[in-house]
Amino acid sequence: MTTTNVARTNWLRRGVAAAMLAGAVVSGGFVAAGSADAYPVGPWHIEGPCKGKAKSQCPMSPSRDGLTWSFHGDAWNYDKTGRFVCMSTAIYCGPLMAVIRALPPVQIGSGPSTIARR
Repeated sequence: MTTTNVARTNWLRRGVAAAMLAGAVVSGGFVAAGSADAYPVGPWHIEGPCKGKAKSQCPMSPSRDGLTWSFHGDAWNYDKTGRFVCMSTAIYCGPLMAVIRALPPVQIGSGPSTIARR
């Protein structure tokens, strides 16, 4: 190899190493920011069964509106005030959740609210 080719190769290695380092820093920043996020989900800020936990600590998957939280084929459903309403296995749960989604925020469920404090 000539001196010019060695210099080009070293420059390329430094560039690749710098790009890899920058990518690691950026992706590490996103991972750290994502793991520190707490739930609330949806326009009503429901935390569901994950109240007080980071996303990485909760095995439940929320629906877009935050009213349904799924885990291994079953789901817990909440009203818009953050109170538990029903399990998806109950025959009445599907129709009841359709009504809850259509209504304004009204307490239908029971128990403590799981709405995030702002």
